[in-house]
Amino acid sequence: MVSNKQWTLVGAVAMVAALVSGCGSASPGAAAVVGGDRISERQLTQKVEQVLQAQGRPVDSSSEALVVTTLDRMITTSLVDQFAAQENVEVTQGELDATLANYAEATGGQEAFEELLLEQDLAPESIKDLFRVNILAQKLGMELDPMGSPEAQSTAVLVAVAEFSQEVGTTVSPRYGSWDAATLSIGATGNDLSVPGSNS
Repeated sequence: MVSNKQWTLVGAVAMVAALVSGCGSASPGAAAVVGGDRISERQLTQKVEQVLQAQGRPVDSSSEALVVTTLDRMITTSLVDQFAAQENVEVTQGELDATLANYAEATGGQEAFEELLLEQDLAPESIKDLFRVNILAQKLGMELDPMGSPEAQSTAVLVAVAEFSQEVGTTVSPRYGSWDAATLSIGATGNDLSVPGSNS
């Protein structure tokens, strides 16, 4: 069974989607730049194609929502990795394996586990990264607010990573939208999104 001190599966995914902050535009050829970490258009395209292939859909059938969700997760992974490194917080392979096994058991096995995440546009290849980031965030929350509730710790992490994002500089290519400080996510582009790897 999943411990009540762990985030629910949906909550974990929502947490990852929410942990982004910044402003401005990315450098040419980059989907986003997070501090010294450059997320290229090619890397974004590959992540999107992994989802489409796992879902049995053509690789040219992407949507704005899928691209933005994928980029959000990639930015978040970079932010949490960098912030955790600064705070000397790490995740062991054993911790990651145990957490993945726990969630797989709670959702009815590995296949059901992967299918549930695929419905939320997360490819099997990205599952380990998602949960590694969530374990890092959970540990960071315990460090930032040792006596706080899980909710308070999550809030502390959101605030700290948002501040860290501004400190190191987080920018996104205008083709994918603009940073919405209120929701800590990528906002609407105002125009039709040009999907990476397409001719549009």
